Amino acid sequence: MPSRSDNATVWLFSQISIYEQQHRLSIHSHSAPSFSRPFGLHVRSLLGNLPDPSASVLCNLKLLKVLDLSTIDLRMYNPTGIEVLVLLKFLAVSSIPSSIEKFENLEVLFVDNKEVVEISEILFQMVKLRHVHFTGGAQFAESWCVRAAEHESFQINNLQNVSSIFIHDENAEKILKCSPHLRRLKCKLTVFWDSSDNNYRYPALNFLSQLESLNISFNPSYVSDDASPDLTSLPLNLRKLTLRNFDLSWKQMKIIGELPRLEVLKLRDVTIEGKQWDASEDEFQELRFLELDGVQIEHWNASSDHFPKLEQLVLRSCLQHLEIPSDLGFIPCLLNIEVHGCIKSVEDSALQIQEEQRDNGNEELKVIISRSQLVW
Repeated sequence: MPSRSDNATVWLFSQISIYEQQHRLSIHSHSAPSFSRPFGLHVRSLLGNLPDPSASVLCNLKLLKVLDLSTIDLRMYNPTGIEVLVLLKFLAVSSIPSSIEKFENLEVLFVDNKEVVEISEILFQMVKLRHVHFTGGAQFAESWCVRAAEHESFQINNLQNVSSIFIHDENAEKILKCSPHLRRLKCKLTVFWDSSDNNYRYPALNFLSQLESLNISFNPSYVSDDASPDLTSLPLNLRKLTLRNFDLSWKQMKIIGELPRLEVLKLRDVTIEGKQWDASEDEFQELRFLELDGVQIEHWNASSDHFPKLEQLVLRSCLQHLEIPSDLGFIPCLLNIEVHGCIKSVEDSALQIQEEQRDNGNEELKVIISRSQLVW
């Protein structure tokens, strides 16, 4: 199982340049490292287990651009001297430092928190900050929500990637509306009372016109009769969509299918109306990757015309009696079918598709079957 530090390191390195990676120091020992001044001056990235992030260490690292403190509980031990790192661009921590606003060049913040944290206005108003990730989720601070309730306007011009945010009232929605340039968003939604309409409703996200990747987890509520949000509010520019814990009607599936640029769709712990999915030819015309993870579906009717550009099909933990439509094997660009921890009928249908394609001279289609239900 990867450690918290490993998670932060992998995520940070997906964001940084080759140049910065070549000037890094990774510490895997729990003993304190010894930094000579000439050595410290050359370090641009400091990753791993840092047992003593004191001023004596950090003062020699003023050119540092990447810092991983995710293994340190900053609530118990606030490292001194961290404010000298004015060139810092990438920071991984377990909680948000009180001096976060001093990092004027910060572009990426990874918070490996175990509990939900509050986001202050200062954080989202940092001029160069582009990417923010909260492992344990985050919500907007009460003071910020109060200002939103009083119809104050905010301007969050630069944020491009935020995960994971809780949107559970109209004030959180109002704040999010001040981030028009978001390209990637991971959030958790629930129903809330809209004071202006005097009615319960779900958050709308169609105002995020530049959004390309959206990951939504839904928390059902007993205060509304609607089983899940109205997906007519989805941004039309989406290329990647992940939905978790939804009850999807046929109408909602059609709305998803008609998103003009959608290339990746992941349905996780989703139930489709009547446990039946009937695809249509005017849907999913650009889809290249489809994942069904724990989806409640027993009948799937589709042909090669319905997913004309599909390249990869992945099914995980599908325990309903389901067969993959055999005609999907005739999609010209389909390269892989993966089946992980599914019922035998799913496995058999995947193997049958592969056999049929081989009989038709198609040796390119690969079928991967795993009976483990662990998803990494």
